[in-house]
Amino acid sequence: MNSMNCTRNILFNSYLLRSNAWNGMVVARCYSSQGLKKLPAQYTIHDIKKKYSQGIPLSMVTAYDYITASWVNQARCDLLLVGDSLAMTSLGYTSTTELPFDEFKYHVKSVCRNQDGPSLVVSDMPFGSFEASIPLGISNAIELMKLSPRLTSLKVEVGPLAQDEYTMEFVKQLCSRGIPVMGHIGLTPQRANSLGGFKVQGNKDPMDAVELYKTAKKLQEIGCWSIVIEAMPHKVAAYITQNLSIPVIGIGAGNGTSGQVLVLSDMLGLQPTDHLPKFVNKYHSILDEVRPSLEQYKNDVESYKFPETGLHTFNIKDEIYDEFVQIIERNNL
Repeated sequence: MNSMNCTRNILFNSYLLRSNAWNGMVVARCYSSQGLKKLPAQYTIHDIKKKYSQGIPLSMVTAYDYITASWVNQARCDLLLVGDSLAMTSLGYTSTTELPFDEFKYHVKSVCRNQDGPSLVVSDMPFGSFEASIPLGISNAIELMKLSPRLTSLKVEVGPLAQDEYTMEFVKQLCSRGIPVMGHIGLTPQRANSLGGFKVQGNKDPMDAVELYKTAKKLQEIGCWSIVIEAMPHKVAAYITQNLSIPVIGIGAGNGTSGQVLVLSDMLGLQPTDHLPKFVNKYHSILDEVRPSLEQYKNDVESYKFPETGLHTFNIKDEIYDEFVQIIERNNL
């Protein structure tokens, strides 16, 4: 739009406002010199499936707020998971089952507000959001999906097929309503109590491995577009992956899957921990860098090294300051 057209547009807008003649008309806005920021196009499920069909491994990382979402997006990871693991890694809970639904939604919205990159956003359905009844679960799933157009899919933890008809039916109902679902089998943290703790699945009895395989096949059959498999023997995970036609994202399942997912705080060392799961690769230790900086800040404050006058401070003209003092003293303020 040239400058003459912009001028005419501005004058016309002004006329409409003064004359109450706006009446719902939409007039293009003009900008002086800087255009609108072009946001990166977000990956779609079609994009992820295309990469999967090309045999390129998929990268998925958790994120819990605007800042960590920006890290994942700027790295252009394929998928970004708002995981309920934030209960323990960010919020101080001892288990994912303690996380309130409203608190979880707050973090989903925070993550989705970041648009620094293309990562496809997936959200967990936290414990308690669907177990009470299928109608309640569907209502909560819709509520999650309505939080942001950037949220593309939900992830649902599912127990073994022979024992968990309820969740399988719930997932089927979501898929039939056009809500994209990523299944999650194997070690499912929300069901850790029924599994006897955080243990590897399918490594003691061949029938347990068969049950995992059947569960994965059933999730594909009822409409899941992808599956996460956690903490199972790499040979079993690879066999399941080879016999499915949808992306399989592994965590503690070896490199025979279609991709990998890791918890951000584990892989970047954001918090002190004496033990990390065997499957975690710690790429960095941010905490080791942050702690000395905070200790230095504390020392600088106590020794009056920070803030430094002139470098970190703002000035005022002497005459203005003198008048300020005189006003206070003259009026006994």
